Amino acid sequence: MLDHIDGKTLKLLFKGGSQYLSNKSDEVNKLNVFPVPDGDTGSNMAYTLDYAVKEMEKASDNINDILNNLSRGALLGAKGNSGVILSQIIRGFAKSLLNHDIITTKDFAEALNMGSSVAYKAVMKPTEGTILTVVRDCANEALKLSKIKDFEVFIDGIVKAAAESVEKTPDLLPVLKQAGVVDSGGKGFLFILLGMLETIKGHEVVQEYTTKDVSTNETDLTNINFKYCTEMLINANSQMSYKLKSEIESFGDSLIVVGDDDLIKVHIHTNNPGLVLQEGLKYGDLVKVKIDNMKIQHENVILGTNDDSKQELPTKKYGFLAVSPGDGISKIFKELGCDVIIDGGQTMNPSALDILNGLEKINAENIIVFPNNKNIIMTCEQAMTMSDKNIYVIATESFNQAISAIINVDANMSIEDVIRSINDTIEKITTIEITYSIRDSVIDGINIKSGDILGFVDGKFTAIGTDYNEVALKIISDNISEDTTIITVYYGKDISENKAKDLQNFISFDGDIDIQYGGQPLYYYVISIE
Repeated sequence: MLDHIDGKTLKLLFKGGSQYLSNKSDEVNKLNVFPVPDGDTGSNMAYTLDYAVKEMEKASDNINDILNNLSRGALLGAKGNSGVILSQIIRGFAKSLLNHDIITTKDFAEALNMGSSVAYKAVMKPTEGTILTVVRDCANEALKLSKIKDFEVFIDGIVKAAAESVEKTPDLLPVLKQAGVVDSGGKGFLFILLGMLETIKGHEVVQEYTTKDVSTNETDLTNINFKYCTEMLINANSQMSYKLKSEIESFGDSLIVVGDDDLIKVHIHTNNPGLVLQEGLKYGDLVKVKIDNMKIQHENVILGTNDDSKQELPTKKYGFLAVSPGDGISKIFKELGCDVIIDGGQTMNPSALDILNGLEKINAENIIVFPNNKNIIMTCEQAMTMSDKNIYVIATESFNQAISAIINVDANMSIEDVIRSINDTIEKITTIEITYSIRDSVIDGINIKSGDILGFVDGKFTAIGTDYNEVALKIISDNISEDTTIITVYYGKDISENKAKDLQNFISFDGDIDIQYGGQPLYYYVISIE
């Protein structure tokens, strides 16, 4: 009978839980409410716990050292909302057990209860029927069972409580019942407990594969064809933005022209900024002009600002970190002056450490972070709490929101006005996503078959069909109005430019329709209506 846990056993328990979850991560990934190919809860939880365990194994067999390493590792390795919540559960669990030489079942129960409490507090709007509910049910059952001395019997009871709680999640969260699935995060937590139980029984849990990391891309300006980054703000009829764009698109690349109220904003990389300004003057008064020589800036970064030594660039007022799901989107972010761009998105969420490392590379008074995915927002917020820099996380759920927001940032404004301007810009954007179903399902009473094309507007399921251009066209037509000034279509890596242009030709709209290569996986189109 195992009546207490020491440091060595504690390491074995968490290692067993981590390996069991890793082996079952694909099963957890498939428990997605929407039958789209972006389930990553299992992968995120597995990566988070795997990172925590690797940090834990660096510690001595002292329980305090183990828990400190485990907790910090979970915080740094946290990926996605599920990973962040798991890291908070571990944080509370570790906090409760500090200064213990051994751990009894009563200690374990109290620690699980503390983990549940910390996790609930970490979530702004806790939702029942999720991992939070499952952990709380486990903690309550653990307290009831804490008089049992035998850890195998004790953990077995907690596992049974977890399994029952997971099966009840659809009764608490109607969207789960409609989709015919249980909560993925709760199921992931159950697998961690099952791994611990197998370890206590003396069964070795062998990890079948290892988790993969996400790399960070940094801006590369080695090959500069157009030297001058030219921006101008014109006091003109915003409806004329598409005409101005056609007049200057041959002057360079990285062209973005957007209209808002009685203003037109232009961004272009060119070797003839004077010609760009002359064309702009034909449409109205120039309110603001900014021209930067990118080649000189790049040489200063590489060589330093004098001949003797490399110097750190002076702190600028605003720096930007953006998460990008595709190479085309990364290119756009680079052209807009983002300081750090991190690969990420659906099924490839960066960890808190990835974000933290990116933040440390930015030398700015204020750093603005664009997660660009609802499952990365909490990770960015967690990274923010671990840095001493002045950081603002904008809750962007798609990259198109960030692109428009950055274009409208005025470096002369205060940080309060910049954040207000960004939020105002995002509110005016409608985001359309076109993807496909990976399994049969039912959404809002509509029967969906595997392979069907699905359309979403601002995250809400809106349309179904068999052809992605037809579905996209229908949703676009339903969402444009007399206030619409520009439609931007970002086509994914599985779509040809010709197919995207076919869509453009069928859109009935008098304003500007811009086609951009995004390179995002899984989603045929991400379409921005402003």
